[in-house]
Amino acid sequence: MTSKQTGITRRALLLSASLGLALSTTLTSGSALAQANSRNVSPAEWNKIVEAAKKEGKVVVYATMAPPVHDRIVAAFNAANPGIKMELVRIVGAAMTTKFEQERQNPGADGGDLMITADVRWAMDAATKGWLKTPVGPAAAAWPESNIKRGQIAMLGINPWIINYNTNLVKTPINNYEDLIRPELTNLRIGSTALVAEVVTWWYMWLDKTYPGYLEKLAKQNVRMYASSVAASASAASGEIHANAFSVIPIDTALHAQKAPIRSVIPNPASGFSYGGAVVSWAKNPNAGLVALNWLMSVPGQTAIVGKEEGASPLPNVPGSIDTRKLKMELIDPETFTAEQIKAFEAKWNNLFKAR
Repeated sequence: MTSKQTGITRRALLLSASLGLALSTTLTSGSALAQANSRNVSPAEWNKIVEAAKKEGKVVVYATMAPPVHDRIVAAFNAANPGIKMELVRIVGAAMTTKFEQERQNPGADGGDLMITADVRWAMDAATKGWLKTPVGPAAAAWPESNIKRGQIAMLGINPWIINYNTNLVKTPINNYEDLIRPELTNLRIGSTALVAEVVTWWYMWLDKTYPGYLEKLAKQNVRMYASSVAASASAASGEIHANAFSVIPIDTALHAQKAPIRSVIPNPASGFSYGGAVVSWAKNPNAGLVALNWLMSVPGQTAIVGKEEGASPLPNVPGSIDTRKLKMELIDPETFTAEQIKAFEAKWNNLFKAR
């Protein structure tokens, strides 16, 4: 996919990083299979899970990806898995973990079976507490070990964070984060995303580390904070703001398809993150959850996630995947943060931006 086709400017990216090695943990049973740490099951055992999933009839997914990605996932899964209907609910930020916590404490209520979350630290803590199921199935068994967290969370793709701006309003190209605070652009109406999810906090922490003093300068600009990157990007497209500092490629791809007057830029340097997929131990449809997660870890599932070069897959030869060998991007590893570090940084951020 060329920049002409997508409006995505490919620049040199920062340091390449791995997702990190996974740790194995034990899992409680609760599906047709009495699960162990191994993701490998026999064909007969897998067939039992698939048949039990069909009897359940559906899988409820809570996800926080961009809406176009959700649409692709649901359409492709339902076409490939007759008898199991995927119902996907988009829940942004901490609201997802809050909802899962409520459902865990109220096991009689219907709720989500499978999460696709950017807040991987909560999922890692859940795995440690025995709240997640080990993914199993043919695709799960073949999944790269370096892309499994705590033995139970599949890191489902790599997504660079990008900038977008309205080309009707901004005539001087913006190519990196420092351009947003250029003296000649002091009247720029800049948008960004508030701390609605921990993954957003990671991005601000990366900015603060990479550009010492940058956040203090950015806070002096006319920054408008939004509840999501979808809302901020839509505002850039409409002209409500000139530029948006925080987006991902799938959101912008949808806007480009609508002929929105925006330019999307992978900044130099850049950073990115991965979504984590996991099935909760209290799932009402545990077998369908395992089938869905195995599918997400397969080439067809990864194809639905990455779209047309909207992200990168850990698997080789996935159609549409960004070639990770060409990426020089600092991939945020949730293992590197502590709750204390997050809390301290969020206090700093609130002092700078809370009133926005």
